[in-house]
Amino acid sequence: MLAILSIIIGIVFVLLLFSMLTSAVVEVYHAANSSRGKNLRETLEIMLGKDVSDKFYEHSYFRQLSSASKPRSSLKLPIWVEKGTFSSILADVLTPRNSNLSIPERINLVENGDLRKVLDFLWRQSSGNQQVFQSKVEAWFDDIMARAKDWFGDSTKWRLFFFGTLLAAVLNADTIQIYQSLSANAALRDEIVNAAEKFSNSADTARIRAINAPPRDSATANANYQAIKATYIETIQSPLGLGWGQSKPANWWEWLSKIAGWLLTGVAVTMGAPFWFEMLRKLLALKGSSSGDSSKSSGSSTGDEKSEIKPAPAFEMKAAGSDREDTPVG
Repeated sequence: MLAILSIIIGIVFVLLLFSMLTSAVVEVYHAANSSRGKNLRETLEIMLGKDVSDKFYEHSYFRQLSSASKPRSSLKLPIWVEKGTFSSILADVLTPRNSNLSIPERINLVENGDLRKVLDFLWRQSSGNQQVFQSKVEAWFDDIMARAKDWFGDSTKWRLFFFGTLLAAVLNADTIQIYQSLSANAALRDEIVNAAEKFSNSADTARIRAINAPPRDSATANANYQAIKATYIETIQSPLGLGWGQSKPANWWEWLSKIAGWLLTGVAVTMGAPFWFEMLRKLLALKGSSSGDSSKSSGSSTGDEKSEIKPAPAFEMKAAGSDREDTPVG
Protein backbone atom coordinates (compact mmCIF):
# COMPACT_ATOMS: atom_id res chain seq x y z
CA MET A 1 0.00 0.00 0.00
CA LEU A 2 2.77 2.45 0.97
CA ALA A 3 4.73 1.55 -2.17
CA ILE A 4 1.76 2.40 -4.40
CA LEU A 5 1.14 5.62 -2.47
CA SER A 6 4.81 6.58 -2.86
CA ILE A 7 4.60 6.03 -6.62
CA ILE A 8 1.54 8.28 -6.84
CA ILE A 9 3.24 10.95 -4.72
CA GLY A 10 6.28 10.81 -6.98
CA ILE A 11 4.21 11.23 -10.14
CA VAL A 12 2.19 14.09 -8.65
CA PHE A 13 5.37 15.84 -7.52
CA VAL A 14 6.88 15.55 -11.00
CA LEU A 15 3.69 16.91 -12.57
CA LEU A 16 3.65 19.77 -10.04
CA LEU A 17 7.17 20.93 -10.92
CA PHE A 18 6.54 20.42 -14.63
CA SER A 19 3.29 22.42 -14.36
CA MET A 20 5.20 25.22 -12.65
CA LEU A 21 7.81 25.13 -15.42
CA THR A 22 5.17 25.20 -18.17
CA SER A 23 3.23 27.98 -16.45
CA ALA A 24 6.43 30.02 -16.27
CA VAL A 25 6.99 29.53 -20.01
CA VAL A 26 3.42 30.59 -20.79
CA GLU A 27 3.85 33.61 -18.52
CA VAL A 28 6.98 34.65 -20.45
CA TYR A 29 5.03 34.21 -23.69
CA HIS A 30 2.13 36.36 -22.43
CA ALA A 31 4.48 39.11 -21.27
CA ALA A 32 6.51 39.14 -24.48
CA ASN A 33 3.49 38.92 -26.77
CA SER A 34 1.21 41.35 -24.84
CA SER A 35 -1.45 38.64 -24.80
CA ARG A 36 -3.49 40.28 -22.06
CA GLY A 37 -3.39 43.65 -23.81
CA LYS A 38 -4.55 42.06 -27.05
CA ASN A 39 -7.33 40.30 -25.18
CA LEU A 40 -8.47 43.66 -23.78
CA ARG A 41 -8.46 45.22 -27.24
CA GLU A 42 -10.44 42.35 -28.76
CA THR A 43 -12.97 42.62 -25.94
CA LEU A 44 -13.40 46.37 -26.47
CA GLU A 45 -13.91 45.77 -30.19
CA ILE A 46 -16.68 43.32 -29.35
CA MET A 47 -18.31 45.84 -27.03
CA LEU A 48 -17.87 49.02 -29.06
CA GLY A 49 -17.36 47.94 -32.64
CA LYS A 50 -14.24 48.53 -34.73
CA ASP A 51 -14.71 52.26 -35.37
CA VAL A 52 -15.53 53.31 -31.81
CA SER A 53 -12.86 51.04 -30.31
CA ASP A 54 -10.26 52.60 -32.64
CA LYS A 55 -11.29 56.06 -31.43
CA PHE A 56 -11.15 54.74 -27.86
CA TYR A 57 -7.56 53.55 -28.36
CA GLU A 58 -6.58 56.80 -30.06
CA HIS A 59 -7.89 58.88 -27.17
CA SER A 60 -5.04 60.86 -25.58
CA TYR A 61 -5.81 59.68 -22.06
CA PHE A 62 -5.88 56.04 -23.11
CA ARG A 63 -2.65 56.38 -25.11
CA GLN A 64 -0.90 57.66 -22.00
CA LEU A 65 -2.12 54.62 -20.08
CA SER A 66 -0.79 52.43 -22.88
CA SER A 67 2.62 54.12 -22.89
CA ALA A 68 2.91 53.82 -19.11
CA SER A 69 2.13 50.09 -19.29
CA LYS A 70 5.10 49.33 -21.55
CA PRO A 71 7.27 52.41 -21.93
CA ARG A 72 10.10 50.56 -23.75
CA SER A 73 7.96 48.32 -25.93
CA SER A 74 6.44 48.85 -29.36
CA LEU A 75 3.40 46.84 -28.20
CA LYS A 76 1.85 49.59 -26.07
CA LEU A 77 -1.26 47.74 -24.93
CA PRO A 78 -2.52 48.13 -21.35
CA ILE A 79 -3.65 44.90 -19.75
CA TRP A 80 -6.59 46.43 -17.86
CA VAL A 81 -8.72 49.56 -17.62
CA GLU A 82 -10.70 50.86 -14.65
CA LYS A 83 -14.45 50.91 -15.19
CA GLY A 84 -14.56 54.63 -14.34
CA THR A 85 -11.86 55.31 -16.93
CA PHE A 86 -13.81 53.28 -19.49
CA SER A 87 -17.07 55.19 -18.96
CA SER A 88 -15.33 58.59 -19.03
CA ILE A 89 -13.40 57.91 -22.23
CA LEU A 90 -16.46 56.36 -23.91
CA ALA A 91 -18.58 59.43 -23.05
CA ASP A 92 -15.93 61.72 -24.50
CA VAL A 93 -15.54 59.61 -27.66
CA LEU A 94 -19.29 59.60 -28.30
CA THR A 95 -19.72 63.34 -27.69
CA PRO A 96 -19.31 65.53 -30.79
CA ARG A 97 -17.08 68.54 -30.29
CA ASN A 98 -18.75 71.85 -29.38
CA SER A 99 -22.17 70.29 -28.92
CA ASN A 100 -24.69 70.29 -26.09
CA LEU A 101 -26.56 67.16 -27.11
CA SER A 102 -28.46 65.17 -24.52
CA ILE A 103 -27.53 61.57 -23.79
CA PRO A 104 -30.39 60.10 -25.90
CA GLU A 105 -29.35 62.34 -28.81
CA ARG A 106 -25.75 61.21 -28.53
CA ILE A 107 -26.85 57.58 -28.39
CA ASN A 108 -28.89 58.03 -31.59
CA LEU A 109 -25.74 59.25 -33.37
CA VAL A 110 -23.87 56.00 -32.68
CA GLU A 111 -23.36 54.21 -36.02
CA ASN A 112 -22.75 50.74 -34.62
CA GLY A 113 -26.19 49.15 -34.28
CA ASP A 114 -25.35 46.77 -31.43
CA LEU A 115 -23.63 49.44 -29.38
CA ARG A 116 -26.52 51.86 -29.95
CA LYS A 117 -29.06 49.26 -28.80
CA VAL A 118 -27.03 48.41 -25.68
CA LEU A 119 -26.62 52.07 -24.68
CA ASP A 120 -30.30 52.78 -25.37
CA PHE A 121 -31.26 49.78 -23.23
CA LEU A 122 -29.04 50.97 -20.36
CA TRP A 123 -30.43 54.50 -20.64
CA ARG A 124 -33.99 53.24 -20.40
CA GLN A 125 -33.00 51.05 -17.43
CA SER A 126 -31.61 54.12 -15.65
CA SER A 127 -34.96 55.98 -15.97
CA GLY A 128 -33.26 59.04 -17.42
CA ASN A 129 -30.87 59.49 -14.48
CA GLN A 130 -27.36 60.33 -15.73
CA GLN A 131 -25.53 58.99 -12.67
CA VAL A 132 -27.48 55.75 -12.73
CA PHE A 133 -26.76 55.49 -16.46
CA GLN A 134 -23.02 55.80 -15.82
CA SER A 135 -23.25 53.10 -13.15
CA LYS A 136 -25.10 50.86 -15.63
CA VAL A 137 -22.40 51.40 -18.26
CA GLU A 138 -19.69 50.52 -15.74
CA ALA A 139 -21.58 47.42 -14.61
CA TRP A 140 -21.89 46.38 -18.27
CA PHE A 141 -18.12 46.82 -18.64
CA ASP A 142 -17.49 44.68 -15.53
CA ASP A 143 -19.79 41.91 -16.76
CA ILE A 144 -18.11 41.73 -20.16
CA MET A 145 -14.62 41.81 -18.65
CA ALA A 146 -15.48 38.98 -16.25
CA ARG A 147 -16.43 36.80 -19.22
CA ALA A 148 -13.35 37.95 -21.13
CA LYS A 149 -11.24 36.82 -18.16
CA ASP A 150 -12.85 33.37 -18.33
CA TRP A 151 -12.22 33.23 -22.06
CA PHE A 152 -8.59 34.21 -21.52
CA GLY A 153 -8.30 31.45 -18.92
CA ASP A 154 -9.63 28.90 -21.42
CA SER A 155 -7.18 30.05 -24.09
CA THR A 156 -4.39 29.90 -21.51
CA LYS A 157 -5.25 26.25 -20.86
CA TRP A 158 -4.77 25.51 -24.55
CA ARG A 159 -1.41 27.29 -24.43
CA LEU A 160 -0.50 25.25 -21.36
CA PHE A 161 -1.34 22.06 -23.23
CA PHE A 162 0.65 23.13 -26.30
CA PHE A 163 3.73 24.30 -24.42
CA GLY A 164 3.43 21.45 -21.93
CA THR A 165 3.42 18.81 -24.66
CA LEU A 166 6.23 20.60 -26.50
CA LEU A 167 8.36 20.83 -23.36
CA ALA A 168 7.60 17.20 -22.54
CA ALA A 169 8.98 16.20 -25.95
CA VAL A 170 12.03 18.48 -25.69
CA LEU A 171 12.87 17.41 -22.13
CA ASN A 172 11.56 13.85 -22.64
CA ALA A 173 9.23 14.18 -19.64
CA ASP A 174 7.20 11.06 -20.33
CA THR A 175 4.58 10.29 -17.65
CA ILE A 176 4.54 6.59 -18.57
CA GLN A 177 8.33 6.36 -18.26
CA ILE A 178 8.20 8.21 -14.94
CA TYR A 179 5.72 5.66 -13.61
CA GLN A 180 7.88 2.76 -14.78
CA SER A 181 11.03 4.25 -13.23
CA LEU A 182 9.38 4.86 -9.87
CA SER A 183 7.78 1.39 -9.86
CA ALA A 184 11.05 -0.41 -10.55
CA ASN A 185 13.41 1.51 -8.23
CA ALA A 186 12.52 1.72 -4.52
CA ALA A 187 15.55 3.87 -3.68
CA LEU A 188 14.64 6.38 -6.39
CA ARG A 189 11.05 6.37 -5.17
CA ASP A 190 12.14 7.20 -1.63
CA GLU A 191 14.42 9.97 -2.90
CA ILE A 192 11.62 11.63 -4.89
CA VAL A 193 9.16 11.31 -1.98
CA ASN A 194 11.69 12.90 0.38
CA ALA A 195 12.20 15.73 -2.12
CA ALA A 196 8.41 16.14 -2.34
CA GLU A 197 8.15 16.41 1.45
CA LYS A 198 10.90 19.03 1.61
CA PHE A 199 9.26 20.98 -1.22
CA SER A 200 5.84 20.86 0.42
CA ASN A 201 7.24 22.19 3.71
CA SER A 202 9.36 24.96 2.21
CA ALA A 203 7.62 25.76 -1.11
CA ASP A 204 7.55 29.34 -2.35
CA THR A 205 3.82 29.52 -3.04
CA ALA A 206 4.32 32.73 -5.04
CA ARG A 207 5.67 30.51 -7.82
CA ILE A 208 2.67 28.17 -7.70
CA ARG A 209 0.45 30.46 -9.71
CA ALA A 210 -3.12 30.03 -10.88
CA ILE A 211 -4.03 30.43 -14.55
CA ASN A 212 -5.61 33.86 -14.03
CA ALA A 213 -2.96 35.11 -11.60
CA PRO A 214 -1.91 38.78 -11.89
CA PRO A 215 0.59 39.21 -14.73
CA ARG A 216 4.29 39.97 -14.39
CA ASP A 217 6.58 41.98 -16.62
CA SER A 218 8.95 40.22 -19.03
CA ALA A 219 12.05 40.48 -16.83
CA THR A 220 10.31 39.13 -13.71
CA ALA A 221 8.60 36.35 -15.69
CA ASN A 222 11.90 35.28 -17.25
CA ALA A 223 13.68 35.28 -13.86
CA ASN A 224 10.87 33.15 -12.42
CA TYR A 225 11.21 30.70 -15.33
CA GLN A 226 14.97 30.34 -14.83
CA ALA A 227 14.55 29.66 -11.09
CA ILE A 228 11.85 27.02 -11.64
CA LYS A 229 13.89 25.40 -14.43
CA ALA A 230 16.88 25.03 -12.09
CA THR A 231 14.66 23.45 -9.42
CA TYR A 232 13.13 21.07 -11.95
CA ILE A 233 16.48 19.91 -13.35
CA GLU A 234 18.07 19.45 -9.93
CA THR A 235 15.11 17.81 -8.19
CA ILE A 236 13.43 15.81 -10.95
CA GLN A 237 15.24 15.58 -14.26
CA SER A 238 18.63 14.43 -12.97
CA PRO A 239 17.43 11.85 -10.38
CA LEU A 240 14.84 10.35 -12.73
CA GLY A 241 17.20 10.32 -15.71
CA LEU A 242 14.80 12.28 -17.90
CA GLY A 243 16.01 13.92 -21.07
CA TRP A 244 17.51 12.41 -24.18
CA GLY A 245 20.70 11.09 -22.58
CA GLN A 246 19.08 7.69 -22.19
CA SER A 247 18.48 5.17 -24.97
CA LYS A 248 15.94 6.29 -27.54
CA PRO A 249 12.87 4.24 -28.53
CA ALA A 250 13.88 1.31 -30.70
CA ASN A 251 10.61 0.63 -32.56
CA TRP A 252 7.33 2.21 -33.50
CA TRP A 253 5.52 0.77 -30.46
CA GLU A 254 7.99 2.41 -28.09
CA TRP A 255 7.61 5.67 -30.00
CA LEU A 256 3.82 5.48 -29.65
CA SER A 257 4.20 4.86 -25.92
CA LYS A 258 6.57 7.82 -25.71
CA ILE A 259 4.17 10.15 -27.55
CA ALA A 260 1.28 9.00 -25.36
CA GLY A 261 3.40 9.82 -22.30
CA TRP A 262 4.14 13.33 -23.62
CA LEU A 263 0.45 13.92 -24.30
CA LEU A 264 -0.45 12.76 -20.78
CA THR A 265 2.05 15.26 -19.41
CA GLY A 266 0.58 17.98 -21.62
CA VAL A 267 -2.95 17.23 -20.42
CA ALA A 268 -1.82 17.13 -16.79
CA VAL A 269 -0.32 20.63 -16.83
CA THR A 270 -3.65 22.13 -17.92
CA MET A 271 -4.92 21.35 -14.41
CA GLY A 272 -2.58 24.04 -13.11
CA ALA A 273 0.20 23.97 -10.52
CA PRO A 274 -2.14 24.85 -7.57
CA PHE A 275 -4.19 21.71 -8.28
CA TRP A 276 -1.13 19.43 -8.17
CA PHE A 277 0.30 21.20 -5.12
CA GLU A 278 -2.92 20.70 -3.16
CA MET A 279 -3.09 17.05 -4.22
CA LEU A 280 0.55 16.55 -3.18
CA ARG A 281 -0.12 17.92 0.30
CA LYS A 282 -3.14 15.66 0.74
CA LEU A 283 -1.21 12.59 -0.41
CA LEU A 284 1.71 13.38 1.92
CA ALA A 285 -0.74 13.76 4.81
CA LEU A 286 -2.29 10.41 3.89
CA LYS A 287 1.15 8.80 3.76
CA GLY A 288 1.99 10.23 7.18
CA SER A 289 -1.21 8.88 8.72
CA SER A 290 -0.68 5.49 7.06
CA SER A 291 2.86 5.28 8.42
CA GLY A 292 1.59 6.21 11.88
CA ASP A 293 -1.10 3.52 11.77
CA SER A 294 1.46 0.91 10.73
CA SER A 295 3.73 1.91 13.59
CA LYS A 296 0.88 1.66 16.12
CA SER A 297 -0.17 -1.75 14.82
CA SER A 298 3.41 -3.02 15.06
CA GLY A 299 3.76 -1.72 18.62
CA SER A 300 0.48 -3.32 19.73
CA SER A 301 1.34 -6.74 18.35
CA THR A 302 4.76 -6.66 19.98
CA GLY A 303 3.19 -5.89 23.35
CA ASP A 304 0.71 -8.75 22.99
CA GLU A 305 3.50 -11.21 22.17
CA LYS A 306 5.42 -10.20 25.29
CA SER A 307 2.32 -10.72 27.44
CA GLU A 308 1.84 -14.20 26.05
CA ILE A 309 5.48 -15.23 26.48
CA LYS A 310 5.87 -13.99 30.07
CA PRO A 311 2.57 -14.22 31.94
CA ALA A 312 2.53 -12.21 35.18
CA PRO A 313 0.67 -12.81 38.45
CA ALA A 314 -2.88 -11.53 38.62
CA PHE A 315 -2.10 -8.40 40.64
CA GLU A 316 0.80 -7.39 38.36
CA MET A 317 -1.27 -7.96 35.19
CA LYS A 318 -3.94 -5.58 36.50
CA ALA A 319 -1.36 -2.90 37.19
CA ALA A 320 0.24 -3.34 33.79
CA GLY A 321 -3.16 -3.11 32.12
CA SER A 322 -3.83 0.18 33.89
CA ASP A 323 -0.55 1.56 32.60
CA ARG A 324 -1.46 0.63 29.01
CA GLU A 325 -4.78 2.43 29.26
CA ASP A 326 -3.20 5.71 30.43
CA THR A 327 -0.20 5.71 28.08
CA PRO A 328 -0.74 6.19 24.32
CA VAL A 329 0.84 3.54 22.10
CA GLY A 330 3.47 4.48 19.51
